[in-house]
Amino acid sequence: MPTRGFGQPQPTKIDKLVEQVVRYCHKRHPEALDKIFDTLPVNLNKQLVAGTVAALSADTDALAWFCGYMASAINRSEDNDKPYHPITLLSKLLIKHGMLPFGDFAPYPGCRLVILNTEKFEALPTEVQKLVQQAYEVTEATSEEALRINNALLQELVVMVQE
Repeated sequence: MPTRGFGQPQPTKIDKLVEQVVRYCHKRHPEALDKIFDTLPVNLNKQLVAGTVAALSADTDALAWFCGYMASAINRSEDNDKPYHPITLLSKLLIKHGMLPFGDFAPYPGCRLVILNTEKFEALPTEVQKLVQQAYEVTEATSEEALRINNALLQELVVMVQE
């Protein structure tokens, strides 16, 4: 029987869930992730995402895949067989250039990425910015516009979940 160490803190529910999510990210198993994320309240999902990003921080491929999953670009295991996923590739490019998912940019349902840290994006090498602008529609929004869009998308998601 393995010892956990006397006086050592025991893993929390979130710690255990993060381990599962990381394992499913490595296995590229979106259906298993759905079972976890679809059953938890929003506040636990936020903690789980933060813990997962931290746990995957050294694994750019798995972290970029997770961003693709969170942006709804990868919904089924069969999606892993596609030659490329634009959102995953863009996430990987941004991560490799020092941007942090869910800090500097956020994957968003509907196969979107939202640049949260425009200063950091503008500090990227010019060729990276040009690649992003050539491959994707880049739109700027004020904080108020972004909040309005965010609320509209959130409402759309709530309706989808309730149906």
